[in-house]
Amino acid sequence: MFADKYMERVIRTKSHLCVGLDPILDKFPSVLLERAEKMYGKTPEGAGYAIFEFNKLIIDTIADKVPVVKPQLAYYEKYDHFGVAAFWQTVEYAQKRGLLVIADAKRGDIGTTSQAYAEAFYKSTEDEWMSSVAVDAVTVNPYLGSDGLDPFVDLSSGNDKGTIILVKTSNPSSGELQDQIIENNGKCISELVCDYINSCSNPIGKYGFSDVGAVIGATYAKDLARFREILPNSLFLVPGIGYQGGDIKLLEAAFNEKGLGAIISCTRAINYAYQTVGVSEEEAKDSILKAVDSFNQSINSVLIGAGKYFIDEL
Repeated sequence: MFADKYMERVIRTKSHLCVGLDPILDKFPSVLLERAEKMYGKTPEGAGYAIFEFNKLIIDTIADKVPVVKPQLAYYEKYDHFGVAAFWQTVEYAQKRGLLVIADAKRGDIGTTSQAYAEAFYKSTEDEWMSSVAVDAVTVNPYLGSDGLDPFVDLSSGNDKGTIILVKTSNPSSGELQDQIIENNGKCISELVCDYINSCSNPIGKYGFSDVGAVIGATYAKDLARFREILPNSLFLVPGIGYQGGDIKLLEAAFNEKGLGAIISCTRAINYAYQTVGVSEEEAKDSILKAVDSFNQSINSVLIGAGKYFIDEL
């Protein structure tokens, strides 16, 4: 199961941190961009080269420090097929280094189109024309209902893959839809999504979690305890610390009483932790490593303070 694999990585690394891989070229070390431009010019091909090189730098730095990485697909797709190729190269490279990979794709459609999306990320054993490289989990948009979600849940079930469904996202306008109350039952829309997640949260793994998880933003920390109560067997992907302003000190509610079940995501504050693009690649690695160590220490300190740190006993 994806949930068990994630928990085993948590135990091994003593970390609940997920490092996003969102490539922003003008934040890359200039020495890397200069090399890409010399080889390919300022082209999508050059961008794809630079992205994969920078991702390798990050992955090599953090592979033994965190359980999982999360590339956001839009940052790759903007550079045509070269960017998409860099995405899949990144997936393969990260997994070879022992990391799990969550594709932050937020896909949502219906019928055979949703099935095709699911097969693109999880891969289909029946299609001999497809690559064998698959992600470990993918984020999915629930707006189209079960028609859009079922293909992901069905294909991931029994294949050690995870489906992570948007419930309460970190953006400021999320409440325009997600917080709206349904008159006939008094639940808000995000709670209806939770009902769907609970309906397909079997089997439960040995650490108490299913392979169907939820995205719950760190910027709405007051809601974390409520959603943890509603979804006791779901992993929470929690974006929004760092650049978006989520407070690490308030995240303990995302974890269960054993201090498990949350995937705390941080991207820019780690990827671009160095102060200037004029750094060398080794200096960039050093800054990234220090940032990861700092976030790991902060998250574990919160769990210790809440009486929820039991990793050493698992």
